Amino acid sequence: MAAPQFVPIPLDTIRLAFKELGRRVTTDLHIQVGDAARLDERKRECLNLQHLHTHNIPAEELSTIVDSIDRMVTALEQARDQSNDVPDAPPIITSGLSYTGRRGRPRIEINPDLLATAIDLRGGPTSLATVFGCAPRTIRRRALEYGIAEPGPPVYVDYVLDDGTTSRVFRSSTRAASVIEDDELDRIVASILEAFPTIGRRMIHGHLRFLDVVVSRTRIQESYRRVHGAPVGGFGIRRIERRVYSVAGPNSLWHHDGQHGLIRWKIVIHGFIDGDSRLVTGIAANNNNRADTVGDLFEAAVEVHGLPSRVRGDYGTENVVVRALMELLRGEGRGSYIRGKSVHNIRIERLWRDVTLAFGGKWKIFFQNLEIHDRLNPDSEAHIWLLHHLFLTAINQDALDWAEAWNAHPISQRDYRQASPRDMFFFGMLEKGLRGFSEVDEAPDDEPEDVEAYGIDWEDYEDPQILQHHELGNQIPLGEAGTNPFTTQAPTYFTHVQVDEATSPLSPEQVQALNDYLEQLPCTWSRNMDDRRLLWIHALHFCETELFADI
Repeated sequence: MAAPQFVPIPLDTIRLAFKELGRRVTTDLHIQVGDAARLDERKRECLNLQHLHTHNIPAEELSTIVDSIDRMVTALEQARDQSNDVPDAPPIITSGLSYTGRRGRPRIEINPDLLATAIDLRGGPTSLATVFGCAPRTIRRRALEYGIAEPGPPVYVDYVLDDGTTSRVFRSSTRAASVIEDDELDRIVASILEAFPTIGRRMIHGHLRFLDVVVSRTRIQESYRRVHGAPVGGFGIRRIERRVYSVAGPNSLWHHDGQHGLIRWKIVIHGFIDGDSRLVTGIAANNNNRADTVGDLFEAAVEVHGLPSRVRGDYGTENVVVRALMELLRGEGRGSYIRGKSVHNIRIERLWRDVTLAFGGKWKIFFQNLEIHDRLNPDSEAHIWLLHHLFLTAINQDALDWAEAWNAHPISQRDYRQASPRDMFFFGMLEKGLRGFSEVDEAPDDEPEDVEAYGIDWEDYEDPQILQHHELGNQIPLGEAGTNPFTTQAPTYFTHVQVDEATSPLSPEQVQALNDYLEQLPCTWSRNMDDRRLLWIHALHFCETELFADI
């Protein structure tokens, strides 16, 4: 069904509505703190105005109005948070007026303890002006009166020369450098590097500041060279030799895994990648972690890209169908399905980091904001079902769009020109032989000497960013090591991450009524995250007030 068409509203009417909305928001922020429902309703008005009418606003006014509405929404959300979490004590009074009985304006008094702590943390008076609600010069005067700061030298000094002319010499306002010899500085830098061997020069600078040693950046660099040596990439001209990722060609080995970045909301992203070309052969966001779901994705990928000779995965129970299919179609006893530690499946672990940066992190922040500001309850099965109903298709669209872009983007290769995964997959088939297609005579696959080590990317295996991302997304205690922490054999049990599909709380008639309502909303057709937020707000409100479901 096509998106509904709307009659444009005159620009002057939109301006008046915006002005009136700002007045109402200001009023609510002053007198409605504590009424969460009223604040939520006003927030919906802000989001509706932004979504429905911003396309009719001239470009020269658009940024101002959008920025103003964003500030209104932020202020309303802060007020709603205050409504839900009342402070235990009134705000601290940082300054006040003291009437001395003399002429002129009253004296501004500042809490000495607060001022001392503020200057220690933030520094000069300029950055503290808004905190204490007075001019920086007042803060400076009070700091001198309380003995918190020492008087500084004058900004400049005038000298009368022999010929009668005046020379003005300005003094630096920066802190004076420490008087320290090179040998002493080198000793301190050496002690820092002994404790923290991998830190760089900026971290050394911070450590020196902590020790109250103030020296120039040039002196730090020179000391670093004397103590550590020149900071040349790769530790000088030495090259660290590592085992290189090597497989026979495209479709020789696929890697697959599940990514749990959205598991709090019962969403798991499953994916397959060709090890030789890094072509993403399959990716999908699912509302469960069942083995048949992963098997369906694998079969769909095989239909498009062919059957790989081998597949590498971990010991998760969601992989048993893929393993059974591979051993059925390719045979047992040859390593058709290679099970190993997930950290060894680094080809796809690196891919998950790129997925998180590209779109996974965006959805995680989006869902977190729905929890904080828009009443999403991840412990409610009804809420999770509605979340999936609204956004699972959108996440999959993001995944497919990203996979297309990934497969077309150039990748640097050692000793080769840049090429896209699609390019490497296609020309790899031509240069290294076709694999995975039953209609042609397949090229002979290599028989690895060590099946367990086949397809491990040893270079990326030592990438700290990839390993950190893996640890954050796979926090399963000792599951892959088995019960004996010293054994190198396979674990005694498979790891199992339970993710069950949320059950719909609505009858088929109610689901249809919800869909009919959603089709009337312009935000249903938008990929903008603010519009998707508005979609959740409308859908949840409709289910609560119109369908009477227990959501």
